Amino acid sequence: MPVDPTRGSLVEQLQRQPSVIDRLKQGGLVGWVIVALGLFGFALAAWRLFGLMQVIRSVREQMRNLSQPNSNNPLGRVLSVLGPNPQLSDLETLELKLDEAVMLEVPQLEKGQGLLKLLAAVAPLLGLLGTVTGMIITFQAITQSGGGDSRLMADGISQALVTTVEGLVVAIPLLFLHSVLSARSKVVVQLLEQQCVGLLALHMSGKKRSE
Repeated sequence: MPVDPTRGSLVEQLQRQPSVIDRLKQGGLVGWVIVALGLFGFALAAWRLFGLMQVIRSVREQMRNLSQPNSNNPLGRVLSVLGPNPQLSDLETLELKLDEAVMLEVPQLEKGQGLLKLLAAVAPLLGLLGTVTGMIITFQAITQSGGGDSRLMADGISQALVTTVEGLVVAIPLLFLHSVLSARSKVVVQLLEQQCVGLLALHMSGKKRSE
C-alpha cells in the first residue's frame, strides 16, 4: 500500500494540479486564439498533404502512359500543350510553352503554404503578446495588493507562461509541416520539368532520325 509521509499534504498538492483544460483557461483570450489558429493550421496542413499525395500518385500513373495525357493531373495538362503532332521546327517556342504550362501548375501545388508559414510566424508573436499581457496583470496585482497576495499575481504569471508555451507548441509543428509540404510540391515540379525535357529530347531524336 502506498504511504504518504507528509500526512496528506502531498495528495492535496496532486489534487490541485490543473488539467489540460485548466491550463488552457489560464492562457485567457490570447491563449484560445493561439489554440484556434493551431487547429486551423493543422487542418490546413493535413488537407494540403493529402492533396499533394493524390497529385503525386496521379502524376506517377500518367508517367506510365505518356502517349495519352489526362487533364486530371498536372503532368497530363502540361503534356497536352505538345499535342499529338508537335511542331519541332520552332523548338524555342515549344520550350517556352512547356515552361509556361509548368509555371501555371506551381500555384496550385503551393496552395496554402504561404498561409501555413504565416500561422507559424504569428503563433509565437501571439504567445509574446500573452506574456506581456500577463505581466501587466501581475504588476497591476502587485500595485493593488502591495505584493502581499500571491494568488492575484499567480493569474498573471500563469497567463504569461501558458501563452508562451502555446505559441511555441503551435509554431514548431507548423514550421515542420510547411517544410514537408514545400518539399512535396518541389518534387512534383521537378517531375514535370524532367518529363518536359525528356519528351523534347525524344521528339528531337525522332526528328533527326527521320531526316
